[in-house]
Amino acid sequence: MRTAALAAFLLVAQLAPGPHFDVASVKANTRGGGTTRRIESQSLTYLNITLGEFIQMAYGVKRYQVQGEDWITAPAANRYDIVAKAAAPASEQELQRMLAPLLEERFHLKIHRETRVMPVYVLVQGKNGAKLKDGDGGNTWVSPDPAGGFRFQNYPIAALANMLSLMRPIGRPVIDRTGLSGNYTFSANLQDLPQGSNAEDLKVAVATSDIVVFAALEDQLGLKLNSERAPIDLIVVDHADKVPTED
Repeated sequence: MRTAALAAFLLVAQLAPGPHFDVASVKANTRGGGTTRRIESQSLTYLNITLGEFIQMAYGVKRYQVQGEDWITAPAANRYDIVAKAAAPASEQELQRMLAPLLEERFHLKIHRETRVMPVYVLVQGKNGAKLKDGDGGNTWVSPDPAGGFRFQNYPIAALANMLSLMRPIGRPVIDRTGLSGNYTFSANLQDLPQGSNAEDLKVAVATSDIVVFAALEDQLGLKLNSERAPIDLIVVDHADKVPTED
């Protein structure tokens, strides 16, 4: 009897749906403009965002781990708005993971996982150590630096590695092996941006900057990139609809 009861319990557990949004609006973005990324105790509001970024959040991976068509992953890819609310308060990570079944339902998203050995850059500290100041525990933000480039406040180095992986002259995944686990405050002009640059200038420079970033990284931050090959776990998109099923 106990065996039968256990089997029945396991069957019910397998069939029971996982955490999901109670209500959700999913639409193709047609207004353009800036992006909105906001997560509250029970809701998620992401506007003018690529499907690739939603996949990153849903499966807890970085940009370079999502492999798919350009309309999904490229910086100029199709954009979408998702506004969703859970039935009960949830953590930021829990809300992001709830995107997986929503993407499967509305975009008919189908993915598989695989591991490939790929060329990568490993971000490490230079021979004289990192030139970074500890953060003050406040919010993470990026703002133009009056001297040119940008000031990064309470910024994790893992996020810097992810930003570097987006830069055209790098063109590879960047893996953080600096051993720096805190949040740091620093100024950097990795793309040789002039005084008065704004956030849009940074976005353009990330996509078009030249080889200056390699030397600037070590000179300004005491960090360097080493070329290696490493196994990378990937999310490969087998299918997704460009036009989602809306409300």
